[in-house]
Amino acid sequence: MNLLKKQITFLHCADLHLDSPFKGLSNIPSNILADIRESTFAALTNLTNLAIEKKVDFVLLVGDIFDQEEQSMRAHIALRKSLEQLNSHDINVYISFGNHDFINSQAFPRNYPDNVFVFEKEKVEAFNFVKDNQKLAKIYGFSYEERAVTENKALQFQKTEEPIHHIATLHGTVGNVKTEEHVPYAPFQLSDLKQSGFDYWALGHIHKRNVLSEKPAVVYPGNIQGRSMKESGEKGCYLVTLSETEQQLDFHQLHSIRFEKCMISTEEWTDINRALEEIEKTIAEYSSGKQVIELQLTRVSTTVQEWISNGSFDEMLDIINQSVETKEWTYISGYKWQKNQQRSEWLQDGGFLQELAQTFSKKEDLADMLAELWQHPEGRKWLDKLEEEDLDMTRVESEQLLDHLLHVKGG
Repeated sequence: MNLLKKQITFLHCADLHLDSPFKGLSNIPSNILADIRESTFAALTNLTNLAIEKKVDFVLLVGDIFDQEEQSMRAHIALRKSLEQLNSHDINVYISFGNHDFINSQAFPRNYPDNVFVFEKEKVEAFNFVKDNQKLAKIYGFSYEERAVTENKALQFQKTEEPIHHIATLHGTVGNVKTEEHVPYAPFQLSDLKQSGFDYWALGHIHKRNVLSEKPAVVYPGNIQGRSMKESGEKGCYLVTLSETEQQLDFHQLHSIRFEKCMISTEEWTDINRALEEIEKTIAEYSSGKQVIELQLTRVSTTVQEWISNGSFDEMLDIINQSVETKEWTYISGYKWQKNQQRSEWLQDGGFLQELAQTFSKKEDLADMLAELWQHPEGRKWLDKLEEEDLDMTRVESEQLLDHLLHVKGG
């Protein structure tokens, strides 16, 4: 007799990064900073409430539940309380640990409730999901035992032939191209996953939401709470429904604070009061809930450049931020700006300016100059290393500032 696969529902979550230190924040009001530091825990509460509200069968937590090797007691207690809540509603949880919270870094005893199933080894294993005395699914996965896993773990996933749902959990990187920044963790090719015969691939590690494939579903849910402008936009998880004949993926927002980049044209700004009004109007239309916003200024005129240069623009933003509501706030953390470059003149100079232009094109020089910051004990403690995007932005802003100063001073 051909048995049909019964319908199951589950939440696919990854990269909770509980108790993230949120490095690099400065000059932020204490009440807003407190909300930001609380945000990963608030997102965990939202996750737990969503699972209970939707009455899911189980929850998948695919790696990097904790933010760092030295996990805090608070993070462990918060996770345990959520797991106990889910246990009281008969919701199973399947956990794997990734490169941030690898098995051999963990000092606290887990003592998780009986509804929790942890992949304890780097070898791929599987747990059965049983409901009403009937096996409905098998969940496969592994945990990092050390920080780095460089082999293609996807090739080790081998499903059984049982007529049930087969779900693979994998904390890793699609593609295996080495970059200057790092060797990809547990790298895989999409073709490896699509040819494996699994019904659903629950991925983790990449903080940007992405459905790599629909048949079968190969999904990065992203992290549940953004932690900087690099992780802007909605953050959350997928509510997944699988049956014999169909699959449904519904994204649900979990973040408590949203990081967002807000683009605004400054071309027609001639009066600073009008500029202030336009920024406030744009933010009012843009905002929803608690938000940290970075302004992206485009078509910056000479007038606005002067405001930036003499500090008037920063003072204006301080005025806006001082009027922030304490309950549902929008805070402007800073701004980036672009202008129509006048640097073409540099290239025609043939002397010093041309040499200066060539210097800005050398990425490695900037990285070498900044290296001392991370070699210093205090620098390593408080600063995250700059990624390629950060280096590019620093170089562009430096070039713009120098270009502006040369034209102002030189007439």
